[in-house]
Amino acid sequence: MLFAKEKLAALELAELVSGVNPKVRGDLVEDLISMVLETENSMPTEYAKGVLHLWRRGKLETNNGLRALFKAALSVEPEKTAEVCEKYGCREVAEFIKG
Repeated sequence: MLFAKEKLAALELAELVSGVNPKVRGDLVEDLISMVLETENSMPTEYAKGVLHLWRRGKLETNNGLRALFKAALSVEPEKTAEVCEKYGCREVAEFIKG
């Protein structure tokens, strides 16, 4: 069970993801996937399975897909995830990540 702080963070991330510009989602997803695949850091299995499932179904650009991908990316490369967000103009998400 998630603690109250984690629940609040999950809700905030979901809200922020919904504001990501649809025009940049494809490129954003590509960069995040590349970063996740190239890292030497290990990711929780549940995150990897979730991302793979959504990727196979072509759903990574949806709000749920982006949220799952951000969680996965944050688990292995939080600083780089923030940099990718800034690159695509997702300043609110980057600020959320930086805390």
